[in-house]
Amino acid sequence: MSDKPSPSARVSLDDVALRAGVSTATVSRVLNGSASVRQSRREAVERACEELGYVINRAARTLASRRSMTIGAVVPTLATETFSRPLAAFQQQIHQSGYTMLLASSDFDPDTELKEVNKLVEYGIDALMLVGNSHHPRLWERIAQQNIPCIQTFSVDTRYPSVGYDNEQAAGELTAHLLALGHRVFGVIVGTPPSNDRVSDRITGTRQALAAAGLTLDEANLINSAFTMNEAREAMFRLLDGPNPPTAVICGNDLLAFGAMRAASERYLRIPNDISITGFNDYEYAEHLEHPLTTMRVELDRIGEVAADYLLATLNGETAPVQTLLKPELIVRGSTGSAPRTARG
Repeated sequence: MSDKPSPSARVSLDDVALRAGVSTATVSRVLNGSASVRQSRREAVERACEELGYVINRAARTLASRRSMTIGAVVPTLATETFSRPLAAFQQQIHQSGYTMLLASSDFDPDTELKEVNKLVEYGIDALMLVGNSHHPRLWERIAQQNIPCIQTFSVDTRYPSVGYDNEQAAGELTAHLLALGHRVFGVIVGTPPSNDRVSDRITGTRQALAAAGLTLDEANLINSAFTMNEAREAMFRLLDGPNPPTAVICGNDLLAFGAMRAASERYLRIPNDISITGFNDYEYAEHLEHPLTTMRVELDRIGEVAADYLLATLNGETAPVQTLLKPELIVRGSTGSAPRTARG
């Protein structure tokens, strides 16, 4: 006779313990993600849960422990590697501690971000990860009311917990590389909604580096409305057809750089002989393009890992670094070269 409960019977913790040959306390520790359970017992419990069809009663657990075992994350978009890679690392890290990620996208809109945070709070999240340091004025008030740990990513903010890098400095280093190659006329292709403090800071860093060399960025050569590869392609055409065509184009990320490179090729411009193009983030495909891309390598995975470590430590009553500053690395490849002789001043 089978010892599996009948379909109409609700599987209990005792049923799982009996099937796994362990105590109910051990079952609880496994289901709560405790690392103190031996691997053999953990596997026995997981196997018993699968065989019996045991489903955790999250509502009951939340009432009992005041923990939902969920952590929220709100990012501007899911369409690029910029955020998908950190999210993957973040999810893996919290999953190892028994937490589930609840994810939302704001489409770079502060009002939408606030609405999504409110929804996540309603679902009872235990902690929250955000992107950048520009948010709706009421966002921090909402987080404080709920008293949940929160960390910002991609920008370092001395006011709140954060992990990121100095965007101004990174852009300055990239611009300095192009200046050293003799470039004097620059173009910039980015997408900068008001909430994107990261790209806004990079534009500032580029302007500062140019000013130090006695140059300025022509306003007609700053295109700040490109978010897709095709939009970057169209932006590149505008730069090339503009009053002061650049010999060097700085793009907000590698995807935009790819679009700019396509446009340059369609105009029969040789990269980097006629024009240099740079990206940002060092996506996986950047080094495999026809003209391997010069870019700033950002530790995208590390951002997600550090954010997860901070939130998990805080939830466990442990201390963790409140601010973590990462340093991007300039990766020089074949998409940048000396400025054309006729363009040198």
